[in-house]
Formats: sequence, C-alpha cells, structure tokens
Amino acid sequence: MTTTALMPVDPTVSPQQAARVLSIRADLLPQEIRDSRRSRRVRSLIAFVVLLVVAGLGVWYWQATLDKQTADQEYEQMFQTLTKTRADQKTSELKTLVEYQDGGKLLNAELAAVLADDLSWTNLFNLIRDEAEDEDVTLIELTAGLAADSNSSTPTNSSEIGTLTITGVAENKKVVADFVNRLGSLELVTNPFVTTVSKQDDGSYTFGLTVTITDKARCGRFTEDCPNGGK
Repeated sequence: MTTTALMPVDPTVSPQQAARVLSIRADLLPQEIRDSRRSRRVRSLIAFVVLLVVAGLGVWYWQATLDKQTADQEYEQMFQTLTKTRADQKTSELKTLVEYQDGGKLLNAELAAVLADDLSWTNLFNLIRDEAEDEDVTLIELTAGLAADSNSSTPTNSSEIGTLTITGVAENKKVVADFVNRLGSLELVTNPFVTTVSKQDDGSYTFGLTVTITDKARCGRFTEDCPNGGK
C-alpha cells in the first residue's frame, strides 16, 4: 500500500476561493459569421425605415385625395349656386334690382358723354392751390370766368375758354416770379401775366396776375380718364 502525501492547504486561501470555478468566456465565432449577422441587422433596419417612409407617403396621398374631393364638391356646389342665382336674377324679385343697376350704368355712360367737355372748377382751383403751396405763396382770392362762346354746344377752334384772376401774398418778388413760372408750365392754364405787385409794411409783396384757361381744363366728373390736377 502506497501512502500519498497531501499538500498542505495554504492558510491564506479560503475554502470558497479554493473551490471556485473560474468563468472564462471566449468568442470563437469566425469573423465572416459575425459580419453576416451584422449585415442582416443593417438590412432589416433599412427595410423597416423604407417601409415606414412608404407608409407615411401613402397616408399623405390618401389625405390629399380626400381634401381634393372635398374641394371639388364645394366648388361644384358654389358653381351650382352661382348659376341658380344668375338665373333667378332674370325671373325672380331680383329682376328689378338688376334693371336698376343696368340703368345706373347706362346713365353714367350718358353723363360721361354729355359732360365730357364740362369744366371742373374744383380740379382747376386745387391745381392752383397746390402750386401756390409748393412756392410758399398765400392765395387771397381766385376769380374765374368763361368766355362768351365757351358755353356754346358748337365747338370752337380756340383753345382759350376763360380767364382766371389770382391774388396772393409772397415773401419777395423772386417767389412771385417762381410762382408765375410754375403756372406757365401747366397745361390747364397758360399765359400767366402779372398785373400788380406792391410791397407791404411787413416786407411781403401782394400781387395780382391773370392766366388763361385752356380747353384741356374741360373734364367732367363722370369721365374716368379725367386728369387730377390737385392733390
């Protein structure tokens, strides 16, 4: 019989530590298998994202189709209502209103033709006031009169239809001269002529001048292309 001598146990090692089984883990899969699995995961993720985008586009297209159908229905309803309203204008109680509106348009057209050569005093006076304001001239009085044959229905060859007399106050003679020059550049009046200039006690000058009213001042308020001389 052989006697086996046991090695003495290290007193610094506890029985639990001596009986412990070491946990060792190692990845023994080949590299190509790991790459294959990773590729499948990436392909699955891409396929999921593509399906999600396609589903979103499908929902948007479906919603847009519904909105278009709703808009088409509303348009058809409005078109039918408008057609019915236009038909009722000729046969229902709106007929009187339509005839009145048509009559008003016809009346305006007739007034525009009749008053096309009418003289707009408001337009003319506003023009003179605006020119005086730009030159720092204070107007005192505007007196106008038409020539004897300007009220006649028979057109004349003369372009002068009346006279306008202007009285005002200016700071000095240069301002008066500038005001006269501005009046000379207008189309509604022509031939500005200074009749009187007198110096006042405060150093200002009062003046009087006359201008000739041309036939371009003829313009009725019913004429659409009537030029506005004033502001």
